[in-house]
Amino acid sequence: METFAMHDLRQEVDKKYVGFRPESGSVKPVHIATGVFRIILGQSFTAEGIKKLSYVMGAKGKTPKGNELDKVIDYLSTNNAIDMSEIDVKQVECFRGMLQKLVDVDKGVYGINDGMLAYTAGASQFVTAKGIHEDAGEFIGGLIKEYCPVLGDYIAPILKNNDDAISLIFEPVLGKGEVNTAGTVLRHTEVAVFENPTDSLRVYTKSLKEAGECLKTQLENHPNKLTQLRLFVLFCIYELIRYMALLESFYCDVGFRPILLDFTSGKKGSVSQTSGLCYSQLHKAISRFYAWGFAQVLNTWGWSKDTLMQVDVPLYEMNKQLNPKTKEELKSMWNIAKSNIESIGNDEARLEAGMAINDMIAIEATSHPVNYMRKLGTEVGLLYPPTNFHTDKRFILAEDILEALLRCCVTPSETVTSSELRIRLYDRLGIVIGGTEEDSTRLKSIGSIVYADTDALASNFELFAEALQNMNFAEQLPDGIMQIRFGGNR
Repeated sequence: METFAMHDLRQEVDKKYVGFRPESGSVKPVHIATGVFRIILGQSFTAEGIKKLSYVMGAKGKTPKGNELDKVIDYLSTNNAIDMSEIDVKQVECFRGMLQKLVDVDKGVYGINDGMLAYTAGASQFVTAKGIHEDAGEFIGGLIKEYCPVLGDYIAPILKNNDDAISLIFEPVLGKGEVNTAGTVLRHTEVAVFENPTDSLRVYTKSLKEAGECLKTQLENHPNKLTQLRLFVLFCIYELIRYMALLESFYCDVGFRPILLDFTSGKKGSVSQTSGLCYSQLHKAISRFYAWGFAQVLNTWGWSKDTLMQVDVPLYEMNKQLNPKTKEELKSMWNIAKSNIESIGNDEARLEAGMAINDMIAIEATSHPVNYMRKLGTEVGLLYPPTNFHTDKRFILAEDILEALLRCCVTPSETVTSSELRIRLYDRLGIVIGGTEEDSTRLKSIGSIVYADTDALASNFELFAEALQNMNFAEQLPDGIMQIRFGGNR
């Protein structure tokens, strides 16, 4: 009996409707950073010298061929990058171990080839050729390059300036390697919704532009280059997560769902439960989008209600061997979908099949787009609890990502009221904190029970205001009005 591979279906949806492949549970912020930097620079670097000096061992604890200590010392001597009259071999060995820890501080993967290297970058020489998990970074880098070019144009010269602490340590070998062109075709230009933009997409790209331009003015006033790059990467990851959460809005004409930040303590309060509900709704929105996407591809491939009724259980990969329990579970899910298909039309049948396929992929594949989003959100401190093992999350922000997002809302020369900050947080980032009837109305739009009432949300905003004052980003005036002023350095 005829069937199809769900992996092929998923790849087609990612290529045509998403722009990258959110399918790994091993993605890390450094992968996003490297992809973004490569597109903004329009180039990559082979990093021959950096690799020789710092690549001591791979993920399995083995030293790559050619990177043995004696060969590295020969390489350094040949390139006049070391004076062995000043240091001994043991010191070189210890120094190399320290350097690997330094460039791997964000847990980039060290594997058996260049495609599994992702350095923590202080300068353009650390931005290597395309590796695993970096396509999403390339995607968001392309969005910034097109829709917020002033931010990209600001970041590129920073990366080309080698005056940061990481780059200075590598100075004797920093320039050893070759520059290659990258990012000649931006990923989003081949995605369906960017070819025919919807109103929802235009709202998103406008908010990206406004937030990015504001962040750029803040970065210009910050004295630390590496902190500037970190704030920029946190912004990129937030925008990537938000893009994934809004895919259903872009293609299916549904409203934007807000993100409620939780500043309360404990997980049983009404604000905490509503914040968790917001996360759950984003989770469901991604799943509904993929169900829709699978239906579109099934239609393109010529599958109708009648042919779907005849198809055997789809497998993630055609020749993959499954254990009997998983095989029986998938068969049961597919049979239920087929029984639902029996009494509906072609479009509804393909959507029903898409929903079943999305659930089946969640069981059989190594990772699901929801897991991808959760992993990134947990890594950067957007989601709590701060481990990927907890699937029930809420939006409790770590201080550095909170700072990055706040800097997207107020320029260094501005002083704004709390009311204006609320408006900008929602318009630019889709964020709600509470304290107004508008916030309550936005939360009700998520289409489920909202646990937090207006009073609870007002208390949440008061706690947010305390957090701003503790970060020296706000001042309470004698008349009770709070003024927000971020400036460049705190």
